[in-house]
Amino acid sequence: MANDKKAPATRPSFFNPKSAATRFLTGLCNLIIVNLLFIITCIPIFTIGASLTALYRITIAILAGDNPAIFRDYFKAFRDNFLKATGLELLYAAFSALFIVEIVLCNSMLPPETARWVQYFPYFFLFVILANTLYSFPLLAWFEESFIQILKNALLLSISNVPVTIMYVVITAGLVYVLWQFPSLTLSLLIFMGISIIAAFYSIFLKRIFEKLGADISFVDKEGDGRRG
Repeated sequence: MANDKKAPATRPSFFNPKSAATRFLTGLCNLIIVNLLFIITCIPIFTIGASLTALYRITIAILAGDNPAIFRDYFKAFRDNFLKATGLELLYAAFSALFIVEIVLCNSMLPPETARWVQYFPYFFLFVILANTLYSFPLLAWFEESFIQILKNALLLSISNVPVTIMYVVITAGLVYVLWQFPSLTLSLLIFMGISIIAAFYSIFLKRIFEKLGADISFVDKEGDGRRG
């Protein structure tokens, strides 16, 4: 007599590496780890540029569905891009300081009405610097370009993606304001995983932009059985 019983359908396990829940939890853990690495590597201050580059190297790869080796890939990106990233950081910091000093001098030396109009110039350039910063370090993370090319392409991307650029600047400026108003609470959230979450949110748009430019968003070799060195 034929056995008419059917084998019970297998249900996807919660612990299946390919399940949505497992991938979500893995990504969450990776963001917590990379957030901690970012904070630690930013402590010397002059390494913030290299830390941002390494951070975007990881967050964009995670969004692409890759599974980067967080420690190895983070520090490799940090080390490989250190000189260019530090140069970008110092350049942006110097120009930002220049325009901030100009704003302070305008407020202290000019009548309020005159100072308000004169300040439009430095505020505009601070906006441009911040916009360039938000593109420069992710560009450095995923493209082999010279220092000048990074500056040029960051400016072009900020202009050609105006809605995204404005959103980036508004969120970043808003975060600075909230940090200034509520330092203890904001710092607590940022130290836990807030920085990597913000970077991951920015990376959603950066990934699309970079893929249009031909970036190969993956650490995996084209054969699919190895990892890039």
